[in-house]
Amino acid sequence: MISTRKALAATLLMMGSLALPSVADAGKGAQSPYDTLYVVMTDTYLRAAPEEASARKFPLAKGTEGVMMRWCRNEFSFRDWAYGSLSQRRKMLQSRVCEVQVDGKVGFVDAKFLDLM
Repeated sequence: MISTRKALAATLLMMGSLALPSVADAGKGAQSPYDTLYVVMTDTYLRAAPEEASARKFPLAKGTEGVMMRWCRNEFSFRDWAYGSLSQRRKMLQSRVCEVQVDGKVGFVDAKFLDLM
């Protein structure tokens, strides 16, 4: 009986570890767009406000990693994000302007310039 319990416990432990996402996929599987880290896809700028004509605060170079979203306009549907595919999530980014933080700097960027890490 004890060996059966140990075998069952070992099997459950192994199955549980198989279900966990890898560190590389953690952002892509996040349940919220605000739990996700992003990479900059093209050279752009952090802006002072959401409007395109607002002042440029800081350049963002293509390849910059670790961009964190603070909030976006239009707000995301958390259900659609949580259950959406990677391509659906990328499509959601195309129509939003977000306040982000990167390297200690905060500003606004068009989310279409970001991709999930």
